Amino acid sequence: MEKSPSHYLHWSIALLKPYRLPLMIFLLLELVGIFFSLSFVYWSKKAVDYAIHGTRLQVEQALIWTGGSILLGIMVQLISNRTNEKMRASMLIKLQNGIMHRQLLSTWQVIKKWHTGDIQVRIQSDCNEIVQMVGYTFWNSMLTCIKLLASFTFLWLLDPKLAVLILAISPLVALSKLYFRRYRKLTQELKQADSEFGHVVQENLRFRMSIKALGLHQIRWQKLDAAQNNTYRLKLRLLNFSTLSQGIMKSTVNAGFLFTFVWGVLQLQAHLISFGTLTAFLQLVSRIQGPVLQLLGFVPAFIRFRTSVERLQVLEIEEIEEIDHAEVISAPTSLLLQNISFKYDEIPVLNAFNAMFKKNEPTALIGPSGRGKTTLIRILLALLKTTAGSVHIVTEEKQIPLTARHRINFGYVPQGDKLFSGTIRENLLSSTKQYNEKQYKSALETACANFVYELPLGLDTIIGESGYGLSEGQAQRIAIARAVLCDRSCYLFDEITSALDQATAEKLMENLIQFGKNKILIFVTHDLNLTERCTQRIFIS
Repeated sequence: MEKSPSHYLHWSIALLKPYRLPLMIFLLLELVGIFFSLSFVYWSKKAVDYAIHGTRLQVEQALIWTGGSILLGIMVQLISNRTNEKMRASMLIKLQNGIMHRQLLSTWQVIKKWHTGDIQVRIQSDCNEIVQMVGYTFWNSMLTCIKLLASFTFLWLLDPKLAVLILAISPLVALSKLYFRRYRKLTQELKQADSEFGHVVQENLRFRMSIKALGLHQIRWQKLDAAQNNTYRLKLRLLNFSTLSQGIMKSTVNAGFLFTFVWGVLQLQAHLISFGTLTAFLQLVSRIQGPVLQLLGFVPAFIRFRTSVERLQVLEIEEIEEIDHAEVISAPTSLLLQNISFKYDEIPVLNAFNAMFKKNEPTALIGPSGRGKTTLIRILLALLKTTAGSVHIVTEEKQIPLTARHRINFGYVPQGDKLFSGTIRENLLSSTKQYNEKQYKSALETACANFVYELPLGLDTIIGESGYGLSEGQAQRIAIARAVLCDRSCYLFDEITSALDQATAEKLMENLIQFGKNKILIFVTHDLNLTERCTQRIFIS
């Protein structure tokens, strides 16, 4: 369903609400700038006229006012630009943070729906497009209308006929609906192509080591080249379309300037105007037709803005988790799952699954790959909603239905990427809580990660994206240390020994079981040695 312009107006007003004061200051300064611009035209005309028919004192005074108008106009413009740039920078951060906040709270169904490269393009390119329109282009168009009206009025006072003729031949005819739709379609296609290019770039950069190792360079390069060529082709189509329309507009503007010059020369020859009036004519014409061109440029800018708003609103309407205060449950005794069922896009993964995970009884979840073990972990973390059944945290007094607010009670070590760019110390933090060196050391020892202290910078060693600079086993153990350091009542470990040698894996399991006394421990694993150390074993078939 196509939205009306009023929809975008209301959306923009909501975005601008916190910035009313700097916006008012910007508009006021711009109006003062318009005054000094016209003051320059007036006093430059006077200076020329006084130079021919006036006294030296009159010429000097006119020149002082002319120079003063220029200087004051520059000062006002600088302050105005700074005010607007500062406002837009703040607005961009707020808009991007809003999108990022919703993405971080997105449900699993939403996360798997969107590619990170696409979202990055929307957060960067589309947010910039929106802020440029809402924070500057729209208001500049309003100010341009005021400039146009003021310049037209000034020209009318000098020569009403010329004012009417100039306005008549200016490219004021509104662009047709066909033009609007054509430009909008091309803009939508180009932005979609930019998103697709973002997909490929993000994947190629993230997996560049794997691409080299697997010999996929040529295939991935072809994919990148195809995405670039598609973007280039669409940009050329948009450029050709814009060039034709701009050519018509600029030809009309130049014709108007030539007409004014000829008109002025003939009027001057007939002694109907002064030479100063002729210079004023030429300056005012540029101040009329320049704004007209700017106003026509508003149309494609609005189309880009409209497309960008639609692309962001698609993200805004997606489902997110409700934000509740985290609830720490004191001394849970077990996790109770009753008749749990779950489907991925109508494909059953779990069906009427029942289990109880008790403290002091480490549990191994085993079974073939793709049968629902990791899905079960996501359900326990309240990342997925079951299609049937219930999950409760059980204490001595009551059973508490599991929700996202209870995630604070779980320590989790996932498969795959576990670490972020930064220092090892930063990667060990899972909250704003500060830890001392003794606590760091204890957690690292439990996770068999003493190798950290053998590194030149120890805890302050910088690691790259996805743990680059560490082996997979080292990254795995730092992730385990992070979970241990946060000291939760329930722990979920997903294939934590997959990259470890047998001796290290056995020592790690011994440490974790000792650490996990009076805690609920759940291990997803294919490691038979790990399974044997668990009191309870659940096979998911």
